[in-house]
Amino acid sequence: MTQNDKLLLWLDSHDGITQLEAFNALGCCRLSERCREIEKQGYLISREPEKTPGGARVIRYRLEHIPYG
Repeated sequence: MTQNDKLLLWLDSHDGITQLEAFNALGCCRLSERCREIEKQGYLISREPEKTPGGARVIRYRLEHIPYG
């Protein structure tokens, strides 16, 4: 199973993912690139800034649309 496959499964079953979550759960170090690759397949992924409890600013990636066919 590729990192893109693992990421799609995660996004389909969770409320998004951050870079730290992707690294810890999936071993993915280049989340933004994986999301771009998935978008080339027709998926729509949103990017929403958020603050962590410690005050750091991060991006949460969410699956918005799954292509049919």
